[in-house]
Amino acid sequence: MTIYAFNPTTGELIRTDTVADWMGATEVAPPDFDPVAAGCFWRGDRWEVEQAVPQAPPVPEVATMRQARLALHRAGLLSTVDAAIAGLPEPGRTEAQIEWEYAQEVRRDSPLVSVLCAALELDDTKLDALFADAVGL
Repeated sequence: MTIYAFNPTTGELIRTDTVADWMGATEVAPPDFDPVAAGCFWRGDRWEVEQAVPQAPPVPEVATMRQARLALHRAGLLSTVDAAIAGLPEPGRTEAQIEWEYAQEVRRDSPLVSVLCAALELDDTKLDALFADAVGL
């Protein structure tokens, strides 16, 4: 008789020749599956194979100003940045202008990005997409 082990919390199949006391166990054989592309889980009285869901790549935190400007241009937003900066009250306007003109890179969490997001009406999803596009340029 062959015993198959699984994690009692998640139900995930544990490939082992020795079942530990803490493991769940069953005599029901799991189906064949590709462990790189899927997982196998014990669901009370049967095994279920679940395909792996690929994780989305992380959103970049930094882009060069060249990349940022190109991404904004391709999104049709570059021409509105100068107007957005010009519309800021002092001293923030001058600081934003210096940052926009002379910084080597732009960080997603920077004050300039926060100000521009509000002015350009960019939500987090659109900002994430801009940064992802930018680092690919």
